[in-house]
Amino acid sequence: MRYNVITANHMQDISLGVMNWPSMVNQGLISLVNAKLTEGWRPQGGVQKILDEEGNECFLQAIVLKTCECDPLPCPDPNDERQ
Repeated sequence: MRYNVITANHMQDISLGVMNWPSMVNQGLISLVNAKLTEGWRPQGGVQKILDEEGNECFLQAIVLKTCECDPLPCPDPNDERQ
């Protein structure tokens, strides 16, 4: 299993010009995660929002990729009590 964390400074894509060309976009976390989903990655947990040293927002999403059948993706046990 492989593990990675995607980071971005914003959730939505931000256009970088008046022309609005699709290639001229600063990708947000949603687009970055969606691109990884098409490659077989799966989110692990929820989105984390933190502030960097300068007080700017930073969004993080952990993702996992199953690399072989012998290495299953984490799955909570339904018999465990949740609080």
